[in-house]
Amino acid sequence: MQIRNVNGGYSKEEYNRQTSGVIPQILIGSGARKKYSYDDEKKTYTDTISSVEIDAYYPGLGVQVIKMPGDFKIPKGLEDLSEIELIKPEACVVNRKLYVRAKGIK
Repeated sequence: MQIRNVNGGYSKEEYNRQTSGVIPQILIGSGARKKYSYDDEKKTYTDTISSVEIDAYYPGLGVQVIKMPGDFKIPKGLEDLSEIELIKPEACVVNRKLYVRAKGIK
């Protein structure tokens, strides 16, 4: 998605500012992608799932990766391009790149 301005720190206000109230549509594809924890001492990834990522399409804005908790699963019966409502969405801008996270999907 195109970034509107540069701020720092995750917040609901930043999410609202960047998405302008556009309702996202889930892009199911091959499902949620697992993200594993990284062990700084061993310089390798562990077997522990730290989070999962899904893709969402924001009409008129583009596609955005959304970080979800590690135990998140895409609800059964949800179809590709279904409109979704994110639970506690937040956004953060770092070096003009937008990062979005949420607690789940309603």
